Amino acid sequence: MAIPSSCKLSVPQVKRELQRRWPFLRYRIICADVPVRVRAITLFLASLLVVAFHSSTLCAQPPANPSVPDGTRIQQILVLGLNRVREPTVLRQMKSQAGGLYSGSNVEEDYERLDRMGLFSAIAIEASSGPNGAIVQVTLKETAPYFVYPAISVTGEQGLTIGAGLKSTNFLGSGASLSVAARGGGATEFEVLIASAWRPKGTWWWRSDYFLKDRWNELDDFQEFSNELELQTGRQLTNTLRIGGRFHYIAVKSDEPGITLSPTNLDQIPGLGAVAEYDSRDSWTNARRGWLNSVDALFNRLASNEQYWTFNVDIRRYHHLSGPHGLAMNSLLTLQTGTVGKEIPIHEDFHIGGTNSLRGWNIDARHGKDQWLNTLEYRFDLLKVRGHSFKGFNYYYGVQLDAFADAGTAWNTNEEFTNNFIAGGGFGIRLIVPYVSVIRIDFGFGQANQGVIPHFGIMDKAVYERRRVR
Repeated sequence: MAIPSSCKLSVPQVKRELQRRWPFLRYRIICADVPVRVRAITLFLASLLVVAFHSSTLCAQPPANPSVPDGTRIQQILVLGLNRVREPTVLRQMKSQAGGLYSGSNVEEDYERLDRMGLFSAIAIEASSGPNGAIVQVTLKETAPYFVYPAISVTGEQGLTIGAGLKSTNFLGSGASLSVAARGGGATEFEVLIASAWRPKGTWWWRSDYFLKDRWNELDDFQEFSNELELQTGRQLTNTLRIGGRFHYIAVKSDEPGITLSPTNLDQIPGLGAVAEYDSRDSWTNARRGWLNSVDALFNRLASNEQYWTFNVDIRRYHHLSGPHGLAMNSLLTLQTGTVGKEIPIHEDFHIGGTNSLRGWNIDARHGKDQWLNTLEYRFDLLKVRGHSFKGFNYYYGVQLDAFADAGTAWNTNEEFTNNFIAGGGFGIRLIVPYVSVIRIDFGFGQANQGVIPHFGIMDKAVYERRRVR
C-alpha cells in the first residue's frame, strides 16, 4: 500500500525530531561501549516512536458522519441478542441513557465499556431517528459463559505443559471471569484465576490468582514444589483509575539444602502492599489505542525474619497509526531491596531471555535481583478481529503480523546494569482467539552465534513477563 507523502519522514527529519524531543540524546542514543547491535535496535525503537507520533497527526482519519446529530434527545435504547446477561446490567455500563442527549463520543465510550465486560464476542451500536428523538440500538453476541478447553502453557524454563481447563466469562451470572486449569508435561501445574468485571467509578473491584507448581527448577537447579497466592481489592476512583491493597503469599519447598533461606528447605513469604492502575485502553480484547499503566509496592517478610521490598512500574501504550497499522509499547521496571542469598531467596531473582521476557535470546541470558524489560511491536491486522457463530456458539478471532524489538537488563550492581544490557528483534504472527487471548509465534535474533531463535508463547508477553515462572 502506498504511503501518503505527508506521512513520510526522511532520515534528517527523524534526526531533527529526535533531537527536538530528547535533546540529551543528540542522535547518539547510547554510549560507545554498548554493542553495535544494541545501539542499532535502540535507534530503531526511537525512530519508530517518532514516526508513530508524527504519523498520528498527519494520517488521522476523519470520523464518519453520524446518522443522528449530536444533541438529539435519546428516546429509547434497545438491547438485542441477550441470553444470560440481564439488560439492566448492560444499561448500567453505558454512558448513553434514555432521556439524555445523544453524542457520538458517548457511543464510542459505550462500545469500550461493553467490551471491557468481556462477555460479548460482537458489539454493534447504531442510532436512528424516531418520532420523539433518537433510538439507539445495541446488538450483542454473548460468548459462552462456560467453556472447557485444552489448557496450554509455554515458558522458556519448563517448556510446554498441556492439560484441561474451564473458563467462564460470566461466573454464576456475576460478570466475574474465572479460569481453572490443570496441566502436565514440563511441570505439574494447577491454577485458579478470578477477577471482578470491569466496574465504573465509585465501585469496588477485586482479583485473585493462585498457582501450584511441582517442577524441576532448571535455573536454580532443584526440585521445586510451590504455592503462590495473590489477592487484590480496591476502589475504582474514575472510569480509568483505580487503587487498592494487595496481599501476596508464596511458599517454595526445595529437595536440596542451601536453596531456601530457611534451614527447613521451605521458604514461606507473606507480603502486604498497595497498587494503583490507570487503564484507558479502547478494548480489552485487542487494544488499538490507550494506556495500561500500574505501579505497586510489596513488603515481603520471611518466617526466618529476613525482609525485603519489591517495587514494579509497568507502562503499556497502544497507538493506532492508520487503517490496519498499530504500535504496542511496554516497559517493566522491577526493583528489590536486599541481597540475593541473604534477604532475597535465590528463587526470587529474575532471569531474562526467551519467549516471555526478551526474544532473540535464550533463557537465562542475564539474571539479577532487579530487571528492566522494554518492547516495541509494530502490528498489522491481517485479519481484523471479528465475531462469529457456529451452532449457537459465539466467539471471536483475528490474525496479526508483527515486527518487534526487545531490550533490557537484569542486574545486582550498578555496573551490571550496563554490562548486562541486551537487545533482540524479529518478526512473527499473533493469533487472537477467545479464552486464550493470543497465541504468539515469533522468530527472534540478537544473541551472538545463535542465528534465528523461534519462540512460541501464550498470552501477551507484557502479561506473562509479570509472572515468576516465564
